[in-house]
Amino acid sequence: MSENPTQKAFRDLPISAFDNLDEPVRVWDSNLRIVLANRAASDEQGAPISRMFDRLSSDSVLDEGQETEMSLVRKTFEEGIRQNTQINGIDANGDRWVTEIRTKPLIHESGGVSYVVATFLDRSAEKRLERQLIQSSKLVSIGELSTGIAHEIRNPLAGIRLGLDALDPVVSDDSDASEILTDITRDIARLDRVVSELLNFAKPKPHQPELFDVGKMFRQVSRFIRGIANKSRIRLKIQVEPEDLQVCADPYQIQQVVLNLTLNAIQAMEEGGKLTLEARRSENVNWSTSRDNPSGYRIIVRDTGTGIPEELMHRLFDPFFTTKQSGTGLGLTTSLSIVGKHSGELRINSTPDVGTTAQILLPEVEN
Repeated sequence: MSENPTQKAFRDLPISAFDNLDEPVRVWDSNLRIVLANRAASDEQGAPISRMFDRLSSDSVLDEGQETEMSLVRKTFEEGIRQNTQINGIDANGDRWVTEIRTKPLIHESGGVSYVVATFLDRSAEKRLERQLIQSSKLVSIGELSTGIAHEIRNPLAGIRLGLDALDPVVSDDSDASEILTDITRDIARLDRVVSELLNFAKPKPHQPELFDVGKMFRQVSRFIRGIANKSRIRLKIQVEPEDLQVCADPYQIQQVVLNLTLNAIQAMEEGGKLTLEARRSENVNWSTSRDNPSGYRIIVRDTGTGIPEELMHRLFDPFFTTKQSGTGLGLTTSLSIVGKHSGELRINSTPDVGTTAQILLPEVEN
């Protein structure tokens, strides 16, 4: 008796549902070979499922993520319990992606593991939102404290500077005293610079958006840094798509951020390297929070420097945190505030010994 269309539909339903899952899913056998995969798993690897079975076998050359998956599958077979881990990397735009891998053993009647199901969950958006919330909370806390602290420091500094000016003629004949006086004056000037930056952060100038040519802004920045870049044996590349790309934002504030990021990049390439300034429109910026219009602009500063250790990444936007001897530690904090005032995002991702990518993400706005 032949089955009717309804019976056939129900028989095919599990396979159809499996194949149309949004999350990539692969099924492994005890020989560590993939025996089943859905369409999302094939799309994720960029190869037909038939080719993927051979490519992800134990005889293949695997990348780090595939090695992690295979190790997790092997451990699931050995221990017979669920496993999970996270892998991450940086895509071509400089955005960090985070994927959670979960494995589940399928137990046969004898009690052993017959197959292992590996599922992949994209956690990138969650991590971006988490980072954005942390940054926002830091900015609020810093803003509330900055003005009061700055004034409390600046007023005594002014009195100390007047006192030193009065002492200058008195100790002019004493070389040791004059040298000490010079050191104190220099340190006061540095403190005053920190206070000024703190006040600029707490009460930034209102941004005045206008259409400006990003390529022209890049060329101006390159003129500023050409001397130090040549001295440090750094090659500069500018890439703007299209060449006449225009963005609506405050050109002076955005240039300030780009210049700060560029100087940071140069200082990370003590042995020379390549500095790239890129800009383009993106149909989907992958904003940390949901927006009606997902498109926007990416202004990117990319270097081939020493990179930033993972344990320091969460401190990048902390005020007064710096790894430079002469830095105030307010450059990135101020840059984050400026980009935030433009309803944008500032993202920095780095790989030690490979380099760092900083992105200024700006929304499309009417002129």
